[in-house]
Amino acid sequence: MRARRWVGLVLTLAAFCWPLQVFAEGQDYPTRPITLVVSQAAGGGNDLVARILADRLSQRLGKTVLVENRVGAGGVVAVTSVAHAAPDGYTLLLLGNSDVVNQYLHSNIQYNVQRDFAPISLITTSPLVLMRNSAFKGTTLPEVVALAKASPGKIAVGNPGVGTVHHISVEMLNHAAGIELVHVPYQGTMPSMNDFLANQIPMIIANLIAVLPMMQSGSIHPVAVAGKVRSPLLPDVPTYGESDVTMNDIVSRSGVAVPKGTPPAIIDKLSTEIRAVAADPAFRKKIVELGSIVGGGSTQDYARQIEEDVRDFGTLIPAMNIKID
Repeated sequence: MRARRWVGLVLTLAAFCWPLQVFAEGQDYPTRPITLVVSQAAGGGNDLVARILADRLSQRLGKTVLVENRVGAGGVVAVTSVAHAAPDGYTLLLLGNSDVVNQYLHSNIQYNVQRDFAPISLITTSPLVLMRNSAFKGTTLPEVVALAKASPGKIAVGNPGVGTVHHISVEMLNHAAGIELVHVPYQGTMPSMNDFLANQIPMIIANLIAVLPMMQSGSIHPVAVAGKVRSPLLPDVPTYGESDVTMNDIVSRSGVAVPKGTPPAIIDKLSTEIRAVAADPAFRKKIVELGSIVGGGSTQDYARQIEEDVRDFGTLIPAMNIKID
């Protein structure tokens, strides 16, 4: 009888103390630097977003947030490493919708976005822009389509890597227009941009956020926006739909996520601070000037967006029969 009372007392104390421990974890966090992992090379759109976010978040948390680029396999290397990191709030991931795409391209992938991550907040949504260099003759999307039909398999389009939304957008354009543009993957936007500017490839598709400064200088030329609406920063550049190519809307999205199992108090603190950063006028101005829409919603909002991406890409990619392995 006495043993039962002791067991009951221990369980009662544990039930009482656990919320206090979780609360304490949130109160003390962070006590050391935090790593924000990015799956793209330095200089790409997501890398720029990560560095702006890390700077503002460091100021709010009182501890340094370090950006670490882990490049490889179209983002799979970075995402897999964070999925298996300690769920303690000290390893964050700039999660992109490209990371959802990879789930449907690889048969042996070692992560599942919904199973392995807890969403914190959507940070940015950026349109994808198809661009040409000065040497390429096709100045409009109908002209590009006509040239591609005349020379199937001869026109290359550079992109940040296999399994990115940029890669999928090229396949979607091929499917919708009945053409055969050649998808040329790189290890990030900047490596593709280097070949593009050197006239090694005639076209690229990239986040507006990564290429807007060069576009404004006139060194590269937009052909069309791969979305339903024109970008306010490119009011004269038509969408694919306006250029007689009907296909699903596709954009580049990025948000912050942590490994599943991270204490709720830490998730709440990160969510509160990141949403405060996203609401800051200086941060918003910086992101908008780079050509993106600022997010900043709740963890539930971001979870719903991820669920929508999983549903859309889970239908689209098998329908187009795209598979890497």
